[in-house]
Amino acid sequence: MSVQVVGRDLERLEGLWEGGLSDAYSSYLEAVAGFEPAAQPRLALAAALVEVGIRLQGLGGRAAAPPTLLVGDLCLARSARLLADAAPRAVQVAFARAVEEMASAAASGRSAPNIRELLMGAFEAR
Repeated sequence: MSVQVVGRDLERLEGLWEGGLSDAYSSYLEAVAGFEPAAQPRLALAAALVEVGIRLQGLGGRAAAPPTLLVGDLCLARSARLLADAAPRAVQVAFARAVEEMASAAASGRSAPNIRELLMGAFEAR
């Protein structure tokens, strides 16, 4: 069932599924086990989209090419919509802080924290 739910939320991002999005999605499924069953696939996908979006944007490294940067932006925007629909406010805020932390580290030249660890922690912000 979760793959069908995820499929509906991947419009225009289908090509990313085989490029690492499915692996990231799978890694977050356990972290969302404490949430309402119907929300779990969307929450795991939101986290996976943030992870992939940050990677596509190349934060902390060479600037991404414009099309790649736009796909990264689309991942982050889609994640925000999924979180708005399925996550408690505290989790939404924790996700925003994780993205801020990544952007801040990149802007200041600091080593970026592990995005997966930040997002796993964000799920505990309930």
